[in-house]
Amino acid sequence: MLTKDKKGEIEVPKHYAYAYIKQKIKELNISEKFLFDKSIISRSELIKLKNGEREGLTYKKFYKLYKGFGDTALNATTIIYPDLDLTLTKYTPPKRNEFGSLMNQFEKSENLPEEIAAKTGIPLSRIKQIYFRTGSPEAYELLLIEKAVGKNSGELFEKFNKDKSR
Repeated sequence: MLTKDKKGEIEVPKHYAYAYIKQKIKELNISEKFLFDKSIISRSELIKLKNGEREGLTYKKFYKLYKGFGDTALNATTIIYPDLDLTLTKYTPPKRNEFGSLMNQFEKSENLPEEIAAKTGIPLSRIKQIYFRTGSPEAYELLLIEKAVGKNSGELFEKFNKDKSR
């Protein structure tokens, strides 16, 4: 669940992608050149991450990192987003009036954008941007959405990247 700061604005979790890269390079005893040769990450992107010039981390970069290192999304999450709280808020639909209660029997919905926004703390406007417009989810957003729809960590990353490669 995303939290809000004192001004009521959503606090975007800081990523530590470079710490993850550094740890994996050491753990696997590989070079930065290996990263470039395997197209895990470009030289310019690595420099930007090293220098803290990348605020966000797209789902694609997150996916490429953990797959490129032969890791799992869950393990990568604990290192890249150590402060990300994947606890969800219980979704309670708005109370209905008599007519709304009657119409409820004809509705079949689950995991609507409003429900995902309420569970994850991602603003509904951002969810709509991701779902209906040109927005692309940040890695932490996709991690929260996975949790909200009952998927295992990395499952939507796999499916989304597999579907896009067709």
